[in-house]
Amino acid sequence: MSLELNEFKKFLGKHVRDSYGRTLGRIVGLIADVNQQVTDVEVEFGNGDFLRCPSKQFSLESGALVYLYPWELESLEIAKALDLAIKRIQALDELFRMGEIPTETYDEFKKTHEASLKELKDRRDSLIARLKNRVDKLNGQVRELQMFRTSLKMQKSTGEIGEDLFKDAISIVEDGLTKSFNEKEQLEHTIVRLSKLDFKPPSAIKPEVKPVIPKIEIGSGLTSPSIGESKTEDKSAKDKKESSPINVKVVE
Repeated sequence: MSLELNEFKKFLGKHVRDSYGRTLGRIVGLIADVNQQVTDVEVEFGNGDFLRCPSKQFSLESGALVYLYPWELESLEIAKALDLAIKRIQALDELFRMGEIPTETYDEFKKTHEASLKELKDRRDSLIARLKNRVDKLNGQVRELQMFRTSLKMQKSTGEIGEDLFKDAISIVEDGLTKSFNEKEQLEHTIVRLSKLDFKPPSAIKPEVKPVIPKIEIGSGLTSPSIGESKTEDKSAKDKKESSPINVKVVE
């Protein structure tokens, strides 16, 4: 999203969180263009590392600044581009089938769009692989947190730690589990959504052959008889046939 400097500068020195509520670090610097639009943001993480991020990785939600991971933006971009590429190929196939475009034009456009579709699919598959790796990491993190949660409960039950220490520690573990589950759920949903965006090419498409209706033309100088004339001619022929004498030859 586009962020104006006057609106963004109030977050300098403030903590920034991701969409799952985890605190990542603090905003320590901004870069704006001549139009006072923020283009880059410098984030200081708790471990002392610094990261320069494009402003599109931040959004304002209920007055709070939220950090968007690169995969979140990339998945939206790929999904939108894939959906459009598939619709264009389907429209192209339909136009060719209806005989609206010539074969040469169809082949040229089909080749171009199929190349773009393949490139998008490769990007999609690469992103899905990265997302699956992140899901595996989160599964390991969840198992680890569940193990320590069990350990805390055991230590409280045996009196090794007091009630106050237990509450402080268990709340942190439970919060971590909730955020890990939320991220894992969103990742899996994104993987399914991207996987469904696919295009299966139909069998060989042939343009429809439109029937040609022949035109019947009456030559110059010829006229078709009217109904009245036709009936008169038929009646005259019949009368002539009935009035014709019968020749009888007598053989002696």
